[in-house]
Amino acid sequence: MGKIKSSIEAMVSGKVGPVVYYQLRGKQYVRTVQKRNKNSWTPAQKLHRQRFSKVIQLWEQLKSTQIAPIWKLATQEMNGYIYFMKINMPAFGPDGSLTNPRELQLSTGKLRLPLDLVASRQAEGSATIEVSWENDPNLKEVRLQDELMMVSYANGIYSVLSPAGLERSAQSGTFTLPVKPADATHIYLFFASADGLDYTESVCFELGENTNYTN
Repeated sequence: MGKIKSSIEAMVSGKVGPVVYYQLRGKQYVRTVQKRNKNSWTPAQKLHRQRFSKVIQLWEQLKSTQIAPIWKLATQEMNGYIYFMKINMPAFGPDGSLTNPRELQLSTGKLRLPLDLVASRQAEGSATIEVSWENDPNLKEVRLQDELMMVSYANGIYSVLSPAGLERSAQSGTFTLPVKPADATHIYLFFASADGLDYTESVCFELGENTNYTN
């Protein structure tokens, strides 16, 4: 690091070629720019970058499924992309692998999920999903019009966000999985308001297991 006493450089600020000019306590300084390459990264830094890149790839994939607008609506403190990253980074291991699809949140919002939400295949290998839940007796009437939404998942591939054709008032019903991805192993369910401006958080169900979510 060098200190400049008086010269034309005293009027310069910022990076210029291989050096950076800056002021500190009223004095002008210059330092060389540190060059970093992949060979200089520590093992921990490499893993962090790998993990970060995997979450970015997931966001890029989900943007085409109409998931992105949900996250943009969910917060005013940051953009939807940053909020998605903040919530879902813990679902990924240090090497960037998705450790458990159930930990992933595809939706978030201020609406509450219904009680005892249950989903399972109608029969082994069937594309028909049976779902049921209980509504809070004090639920506002407008919430009965909320629509069940779904995304299926298999081998790192997510389906397009689709309505299940069931409103919250139904409390039970069936729907058919999308054709792609084939042989879905998980489904993500959540509710959306009729105007598409409010959502619940998502719940992941592993197909082949009769699991339930208790709120």
